[in-house]
Amino acid sequence: MDPEPTPSPEPTRAASPLPTHEPLWTYVILGINGLLWLAMTLSGGSENLGVLVRFGAKVNVLIILGEYWRFVAPIFLHIGFWHLALNAYALLIFGRDVEQLFGRARFLALYGLAGLAGSVASFLGNDAISAGASGAIFGLVGAMVMYLFTHRRNLGRWGRQRLSNLLVVVGLNLVWGFVATGIDIFGHIGGLLAGLLLGWAYCPRYQAVLPSLPWEPVRLVDAFPRRRAWLATAGVVTALYLLAWAGIVHWTAVYGGV
Repeated sequence: MDPEPTPSPEPTRAASPLPTHEPLWTYVILGINGLLWLAMTLSGGSENLGVLVRFGAKVNVLIILGEYWRFVAPIFLHIGFWHLALNAYALLIFGRDVEQLFGRARFLALYGLAGLAGSVASFLGNDAISAGASGAIFGLVGAMVMYLFTHRRNLGRWGRQRLSNLLVVVGLNLVWGFVATGIDIFGHIGGLLAGLLLGWAYCPRYQAVLPSLPWEPVRLVDAFPRRRAWLATAGVVTALYLLAWAGIVHWTAVYGGV
């Protein structure tokens, strides 16, 4: 009796790469931050109170007088070289990762809304003059936390380890913000919360597209739920508007109806 023929193994396909995007806005924002710091330095110093106020730092009394642009301007200002250097380093690391995975449009929305959330939370929580991209950067960290959590099973041990490391970094930074002086902890928390929510809504959800030819690999596409993303964006914008309005009412009463 002839032996049964050994079945030939099925052809294997290479692992499908994740759909990624070439970073652009991370470098643009880094350039804007650097140019504004240089302009402040040449105008009298980025640690000079008058220069900070003139360039748009968060000043509560000026905001309640109608200078609402001071919710946005502080996101791009930094107080001293080391403040700029540390935030630039963090933006370079997390900004490139988020922009590559989420895409340019979602990255811009994340960065802008998280930065705005940081400014609004800072305005509501304290009356100190403040500036910096920390709220926006905490938002990017929050988005990466949600990405790693969402895909923790697919990313395996590496993804779970990175998620754990990131949570430790966030926790240590929050604790340091509470115990150290000169740190706007409200701005950090506001940016982080916005980043977690928007990171969940904007997070890529991958779907496999079968190839037309048998030797081609399965292709992954980003099929994130756009309706959820728009609803989350509208919810964050509405919440920030209401919090800013509450802050204006509060500080107007504190300052005696300025």
